[in-house]
Amino acid sequence: MGFLFATVAYCAWGLSPLYFRMAGFMTPLEITAQRVLWACLICLALLAAMGKLPLLLQAFANKRLLRALVITSAMMLLNWLLFVYAIDTRQVMSASLGYYINPLVAVLLGRLVLKEAVNPVQWAMLGLAAIGVSVLAIATASTGIWISLAIAVSWGIYALLRKRNPVDSLVGFTVEILLPLPLMLGFLAWHGGGALGPAWNALLQADLLPVLLLLFAGMITAIPLVAFGAGQSRLTMASMGLMQYISPTLQFLLATLLWGEVFTTSHAIAFACIWVAVGVFSFENWRRARRAAAAAQGAG
Repeated sequence: MGFLFATVAYCAWGLSPLYFRMAGFMTPLEITAQRVLWACLICLALLAAMGKLPLLLQAFANKRLLRALVITSAMMLLNWLLFVYAIDTRQVMSASLGYYINPLVAVLLGRLVLKEAVNPVQWAMLGLAAIGVSVLAIATASTGIWISLAIAVSWGIYALLRKRNPVDSLVGFTVEILLPLPLMLGFLAWHGGGALGPAWNALLQADLLPVLLLLFAGMITAIPLVAFGAGQSRLTMASMGLMQYISPTLQFLLATLLWGEVFTTSHAIAFACIWVAVGVFSFENWRRARRAAAAAQGAG
């Protein structure tokens, strides 16, 4: 079930640039505010239907958990803004690179903070990925490299803190979007005619697409994050990190095949290094899982 939840989350994130490109009539900050608003409404309705509202109150009453969720909420919003900004400025490949780097960041954080085992081959692959990023940063002086690194680190910290502070995935995500909700509502009230300004203007012009895109903002936000939280609670940091290649691969294909973003020699070197690193990590994880399963079967 953990792998199933993680696959749903990463496929949804990998294809999400299609949605955000269509929602380009809004600024990145406005899209982020709309995501918070609509996802909050969906999550509260789900919690009420599932009888989990008392768990939400308990989460707010748990000071240690709440402190962690304040940080994860900030990391989540930063990640959202960077991702939408990358799409808005035609830098989907930079976002893709960031999510390729993130599995390696996850493994590194898992080792440094959670003391998860990292063997020499994995350390070598971390070094190989670092070489790839360095080549891209030095050879191209790319302004997009900061987007890649910020996306990787912000999501790595988010995943680490959620791993260290287990909470029901839907409850935890609802807390994370409730915390910035007043600020987002204030922004929407001040900007663009209120929270429903774009939808109202579209209705006046008999254009239903913007209305549907606004309503879909909650689902494109809530469903993958809840699935991610469910997968995160069932898998190790290394396993979640390794599965993340699904998302950037889809983003990379969209950037190069659909939107024709430039793919230079420096990009080829950087991506090749990271692809090899992720591939070796995947093989190593599969081999260790096979050995563990065989050992468990033998013990039984």
